[in-house]
Amino acid sequence: MKHPLKISTTFKLPVIGLLALLTACSSGSDSDTDSTATVSGAIVAAPVAGAQVSVVDASGNIVVDAVTTDADGLYSLSIPAGSLGQELIIASSGGSFIDEATGNAGTAGSMFAYMAANSINNGSSVSVTPGSTIIASLVLEHGKTMTEAQTIFADTFGYTPDVSVLPVDATIAPAADVSDAEKLSGLRAAAFSQLAMDLGLSQNDQFDMFAALARDLSDGVLDGVDASGPVVIDPASSVSPVLPADIQNRFVIAMETFHGGGRNMTGLTNDQIGNLPFARVALTDSYKIEYVEGAMAAMEGKSMFKLRVTDKATGLVGQAGLALTLMPMMHMAEHMHSSPDMDCVEDLAVSGDYDCTVYYLMASAMADGTSMGYWTLMVTLEDTVAGTSESAMLYPEVMMAMGDTAKVTLKGGMTTDVIPGMLGDMSRSYFIFKESLSGTTGAHDFTMFVAAMESMSSYPAVSDGTVLNAGAGAPYELIATPMTVEVSTNPTDVTSWVQATDNGNGKWSATPVAGLVDGTAGTIYVRLTINGEQKTMDGLTPAGDGTNDYGMFFVTPGGM
Repeated sequence: MKHPLKISTTFKLPVIGLLALLTACSSGSDSDTDSTATVSGAIVAAPVAGAQVSVVDASGNIVVDAVTTDADGLYSLSIPAGSLGQELIIASSGGSFIDEATGNAGTAGSMFAYMAANSINNGSSVSVTPGSTIIASLVLEHGKTMTEAQTIFADTFGYTPDVSVLPVDATIAPAADVSDAEKLSGLRAAAFSQLAMDLGLSQNDQFDMFAALARDLSDGVLDGVDASGPVVIDPASSVSPVLPADIQNRFVIAMETFHGGGRNMTGLTNDQIGNLPFARVALTDSYKIEYVEGAMAAMEGKSMFKLRVTDKATGLVGQAGLALTLMPMMHMAEHMHSSPDMDCVEDLAVSGDYDCTVYYLMASAMADGTSMGYWTLMVTLEDTVAGTSESAMLYPEVMMAMGDTAKVTLKGGMTTDVIPGMLGDMSRSYFIFKESLSGTTGAHDFTMFVAAMESMSSYPAVSDGTVLNAGAGAPYELIATPMTVEVSTNPTDVTSWVQATDNGNGKWSATPVAGLVDGTAGTIYVRLTINGEQKTMDGLTPAGDGTNDYGMFFVTPGGM
């Protein structure tokens, strides 16, 4: 018996009907040939034992009758070689699993992997995961091509599921020969389990959640609504919850929560879990917070953006009069560190908008995409009248600096300007960020922001008179006075140095700066002196030959 299943046109086989098809139809396998291709893999949401795994083609024919997964969720089946040149769906139903997030025993629902024509052959590995299920649902139910579905998924969740990778059980310490890719695939599957738990769903409800996520993504955006309105997780239930507006951010939180929790046994470090997606919407009990990108995306150096605050109950934009503070934090392989920031200032022209600035010390990833870790940005909203305070977490993707040098680093003396470190006292670092470069040839204005490191979590702005590591006592406490910042384009000419004006709160401006030509690359040298000690590139005494005496900004006036 055949059923109309047209994958690449507007007619799609509903996923909820696919398993009924698998059980109702007789086998359509090619019995005229003995040539078969063995395909194996796993059904993972955690590993599902006793699942029924079948293969169906795009016309609705059963290509391979159901086989049963073993105790580790593994299966193996033989597909007629003549069927490999067409689109195939590997479908799983039922079976039992131990939920990664809760540790509860569960009964699995429907899961799928959609395989394009000629994409598998003898010996291929195809593992069915939450990610492959969502992509298959986008193709089978929502009219997307495979490429479109993969792109939407990757833009939303930060990765493209690789069905050839065999995921491990993220709650069991992996064997020595397990690859990082297999660990990460298992961790990502567990993140969906954590997401279901965070949404108040049972371990069995997560399979309805997969379908709901696909419905939400049918319009290309994961935001809790599709073309018909709010997305109900289980449409068959009158009491089923809907996906929240910040569901993308909830996934990232779930990923971080499970990765940092005691049930995660993958051993993957923060720089090994991939580039987390940057969700622009987060919810607190009272507010919806929307990250509105500035003229440039977040990148190493000065980053400006808006936070738009909405009353969550009424949906009215314009929650004015709040005090917004920021706490950026970079999560690296072995440690975490913060970054200087200027918190947020209310935009009096647009009610509910707050202008924010963070000076990022580093990017999330290298130029080739290799992850360095991930940034979190905690936003705290305080209603000073009501005396309430609420917080939300964002996960900004911070790019490498482009154009002009974004920042330079100078260091205090090894014994005279130190802070307590993880392995003993360490030289204090001073970070000088480019604020702006304006003016015309021969008379440019160069503004800077200066911050210092007090600890991994504290990077205050520094102006004359700032007290660093206040109360820490000798040798850590330092009163930055007198403090001078000087700039030059010709450091060997002692008359060319311009002393910058202290504008307070770490802002310094030098004008006029001679020696730069609009549209031509040049160099601005910066010298920092505090309490009579000149800070250097390496914390050693100034060499006097330019090797360590000052920081260098490579700039092109009129450029970035």
